[in-house]
Amino acid sequence: MHISILSSSTRIDRLSHRVALALEKAIIERGHTARILDLASYKFPIMEEVLHRHPKPPAGLADFSEAIRQSDAHIFLSPEYNGSYTAALKNAVDYLKESEFARKAIGVVSVTSGPMGGMRGAISMQQLVLGVSGFALPQMLLVPQVSQKFDEQGNLLDPAFQSKTDFFLNNFIWLAEAVSEKKKSNTAE
Repeated sequence: MHISILSSSTRIDRLSHRVALALEKAIIERGHTARILDLASYKFPIMEEVLHRHPKPPAGLADFSEAIRQSDAHIFLSPEYNGSYTAALKNAVDYLKESEFARKAIGVVSVTSGPMGGMRGAISMQQLVLGVSGFALPQMLLVPQVSQKFDEQGNLLDPAFQSKTDFFLNNFIWLAEAVSEKKKSNTAE
């Protein structure tokens, strides 16, 4: 199974990307493939028209869209900004057709430098998942005080946080595999 991780912070010296690196490693260790789609590197302008109707799509948008289509499941990862997720995530998702996310498992990860972990941002992302007809994993991974949890390379600094990451990933992969198997059985009929 192939999983895309949408790392959606575009800030200089961002901390949330550490979690994307950690999740990528953990997914690969579980025998799946993973790819981080780093919205900071895409630098999409504010959406003027959806991809399939855009007369001159921004650079990288077709590749991004193809990466989304080729993924069996997704993780939306964002720092919490003012009680929500990043504008970059909303912008990137809005460029695409709802069908590119539909009937796929989508997990939500919210990151903060403070003690709360971004519950409001995570709930907002779950609403986004439902808006694009994805299957939202009920369990969210909230990462408070991220600089104390992961280093710059995505290595875990706080061993006590491992159980939270494992709980999230185990549930996410279970849902993603179940959805993927159901889709395969429907196409075989």
